[in-house]
Amino acid sequence: MRKLLLLMLSVVLICVSCFLAYAQGGFGDDRVMLQGFYWESYRHGHPERSEFQKFGNKKWYEIVADLAPKIREARFDLVWLPPPSYAGAYSAGYNPKEYFNLNNAYGNFDQHRFMLEMLLGNGIEPIADIVINHRDGKDGTWGTWAICKNDEAFTDPRSEVYNTPVEKRGADEEQPVEYASQTGTAYGYGAFRDIDHTNKTVRRDLTRYLMQLKSIGYRGWRYDMVHGYHAKRVLQYNRASRPTFSVGEYDWDKQGEQRGWVWYTATTSGELKTSSNVFDFSTKSTLQGNKRNSVGLYGFGNGIGLVGDDTDGLEWKNRAVTFLENHDTGHRTNEDGTAETDHKTDSFLNGMEVEQGYAYILTHPGIPCVYWKHYFDWGPDLQYKIRTLINARKVAGVNAGSKVSYQNNAKDRGVYAAMIEGSNGQLYVRVGGDDNNWEPYFSNYRDYREYAHGDGWKVWVSLPGNPDLRQAPLKDAFPIPQYQEPNTISIADELVN
Repeated sequence: MRKLLLLMLSVVLICVSCFLAYAQGGFGDDRVMLQGFYWESYRHGHPERSEFQKFGNKKWYEIVADLAPKIREARFDLVWLPPPSYAGAYSAGYNPKEYFNLNNAYGNFDQHRFMLEMLLGNGIEPIADIVINHRDGKDGTWGTWAICKNDEAFTDPRSEVYNTPVEKRGADEEQPVEYASQTGTAYGYGAFRDIDHTNKTVRRDLTRYLMQLKSIGYRGWRYDMVHGYHAKRVLQYNRASRPTFSVGEYDWDKQGEQRGWVWYTATTSGELKTSSNVFDFSTKSTLQGNKRNSVGLYGFGNGIGLVGDDTDGLEWKNRAVTFLENHDTGHRTNEDGTAETDHKTDSFLNGMEVEQGYAYILTHPGIPCVYWKHYFDWGPDLQYKIRTLINARKVAGVNAGSKVSYQNNAKDRGVYAAMIEGSNGQLYVRVGGDDNNWEPYFSNYRDYREYAHGDGWKVWVSLPGNPDLRQAPLKDAFPIPQYQEPNTISIADELVN
């Protein structure tokens, strides 16, 4: 009876607060994200495969569930989880076969659900990896009309849909000329079937899929390969599903197009505060190219990457998700354990390189994302330093839109230093050199305390009254939603038009 009452209370809380709980975050987002997997994560818990035995007997969802309290202790707010749909018995999930089947290589449905409950119970918001640019296989009710007209499958004799008549195919790839005029059309992905998002049935089913994911416990979306379909589709899916957070993976080296994509995802036209976030690949590449040149972090005087971009006088930093590594970058292995040809080394080595990278992104505007391997697999020293950086950020109240004051007197000494204004106080960071090159008092700052330090970097925080070192508060638990089978979810026309 008690469990039934608690379940009913959870449902009531969700209904009462649904608008607030599932609205895309606006400016000044103070959350920090953990990427809750890496490329090889799907290989855990498959002892029947001899080459996977070194990964142990525990499925990935079980591992994340067990570590939920530690993720909470580190003050992570968001955990980006791998693609949730079935894509084969042994797959990272980026080739979805059955969207509504939430059993996958990372664990079965019950393990999936339990992990999400553990995260929510620890005050952590689960973010699902949404792979809707393309599909692998057949999903019941969809026919060839759901595949873009010029998909290579229609001209490949090896394909099961080879030579399908044009009238039985979907529409052409959309043309995002508003923000990608040079390319003309969205990116066509050669490996799998590109989905026709102009089709209302497709949009209705994908919206139902997002609603199903909300009901199992996800609160936000990481959209995969968004350069493959028009930004207005993310607008539609976000408006319908109202996530608390969303971020898109847009083609890595096209910052101008990324800005345009963000603009056209706004659920309220012309309001950047209602747009989706985007991964800030240019900040990653600049940090990677200036590992021993901290002066390069000043950029052209306004910082680096999307965080430092003020094109059109807009605060793009509020929509930037910064990171050092993800499942697609750095060292990766084939299933036999050998290094992939283009992934033989990590982008940042353990020690000075990765430490200074995190000293930058965890103290600056944008929404920082920490890579799972860096936090859990690269040793207790790096884990401790990342944790102290997150704490300093949160104690000072630094957020995605915080103002940065660059310290030219530090630049003159060959190091990078900045003062970042938080909602609670000021944070100071130096990257490169040592205290002889720069400390806050060099710029006449007073009443501050050291909060974190490492190999060639240091962070201080100044709070009113100059109190002793503080720990940022922990988040309260989130309500557990009631799961809904997809065939019981009705999608109104206004949500797909």
